[in-house]
Amino acid sequence: MRTDLTGRRLADRYVLEQLVDAGGMAEVWRARDEVLGRAVAVKVLREELSHDQAVFDRFRREAVAAARLSHPSVVRVFDTGVDQGTCFIVMELVEGRTLAARLEEGPLDPGEAAEVGRRVLDALAHAHAAGIVHRDMKPHNVLTDQHGAVKVADFGIAKAAFAGSDLTATGKLLGTARYLAPEQVTSGDVDARTDLYAVGVVLYQAITGRVPFDAETDLATATMRLTHDPPSPGALRAGVPRELDRAVMRAMARDPADRFQTAEEMSSALGRLAPGSAPPPRSPEPAGAPPQHHGSFFRSWVAVPVLLLAVAAVAVGAGLLLGRLELGGRFGLRLPSQEEEGRGVRDFRIVAAQAHDPGGDGQEHSEDAPLVIDDAPSTFWQTEGYESPNLGGLKEGVGLILDLGRSRRVARMSLATTIPGWRFEVRGSDDGVTFGEPIPSRDGGRRLQADAERVTIRLQEAEYRYVMVWITRLAADGDRFRATIADVEVGGG
Repeated sequence: MRTDLTGRRLADRYVLEQLVDAGGMAEVWRARDEVLGRAVAVKVLREELSHDQAVFDRFRREAVAAARLSHPSVVRVFDTGVDQGTCFIVMELVEGRTLAARLEEGPLDPGEAAEVGRRVLDALAHAHAAGIVHRDMKPHNVLTDQHGAVKVADFGIAKAAFAGSDLTATGKLLGTARYLAPEQVTSGDVDARTDLYAVGVVLYQAITGRVPFDAETDLATATMRLTHDPPSPGALRAGVPRELDRAVMRAMARDPADRFQTAEEMSSALGRLAPGSAPPPRSPEPAGAPPQHHGSFFRSWVAVPVLLLAVAAVAVGAGLLLGRLELGGRFGLRLPSQEEEGRGVRDFRIVAAQAHDPGGDGQEHSEDAPLVIDDAPSTFWQTEGYESPNLGGLKEGVGLILDLGRSRRVARMSLATTIPGWRFEVRGSDDGVTFGEPIPSRDGGRRLQADAERVTIRLQEAEYRYVMVWITRLAADGDRFRATIADVEVGGG
């Protein structure tokens, strides 16, 4: 049973007033420094850990090391000590809330999440330069004050509590399992890249509202990352910039060599996405200055052709997306062929989409398959990440099955992808179970390639209810190989 420390005086100076938070290693109290007359935060090591002399000594050494850090995004450490067997650290009191509390209200805007990530990485870069690895980065250790400043707390505390221990021991993962890097789970070497993995997990949660790995037990949650790849943030939420999506997935690479190598490198990648990286607004005219009209007539006429070009660009883009225009022809664009128009080729309604993984566990991000028919081009289904283009040599292919609702004469398929370069076949079925040989294209080809962000294949007409995109070779995506489908259309007569 926990001992109530309210009113306890530590070192004849710090009076504990109110319990703020309690974690697996320590309790955090709001306290009063009676010598300097200021409010402080006091972290008190859990009683059972205080009785371990090795933990006790490491706790004090790490607190002293953390006290040497001086950075606007690092919670300052003022003092450390022991009072009648109670080990404590005195820190700056941040009047605000944790990122964990903020995320209980829902995910952040992607730009806001990138900005928070940059501030956290600034703090980590400072600590890494001093030879300190945090080891326990999580939303509970990211604080935001009343002015929106971001600060990172608890540098070195995890090392003090867990050094020399088996991190997979029951009870030692409380509040930490979701954010551990693979090398922490396997007791491998820990360095600055371990913190970057955890920042990737924090950003993933901040963007999507959920952690990438979550199981029934802490041990199962920790070990999932050794064998599974999560869906990318962009597959779970519309509007996630592709660069941010890639940065988060790179940070969470299983092999440290495939991650960002420094906090500065990762911060630079996020800097292109954060709100603060946008150009500053124009300075306002001085108060009382008369309005400036010179040149307005000329600017108005210049704006007319610019506006017309913008309208034309939108029209061309819409024509390509809707199939009313195709790439090709003398000027790079053309109308669909008269033969196709004469046959009344049109897009069919796709009533359902599901992943198909007969050579694996039957699951290939199945829950994301409906994203290909949600009319939101920023969302997508993706395969698992494999170690080689041939699906790691584990299977012949994976597929995406499209249900047209009833038997249709299929003559065309158009699909969009975020990772061009993968190969596929189009196959048909009457029952959605047995798929025959690949449907050839008009020129007789059966092995097709998604060599652009949108490709349209005109097929030799055949009648099917179910059409499958059967993926046989993947494209490079960072340190892994995968394919994505953001949107798909099937047309015919």
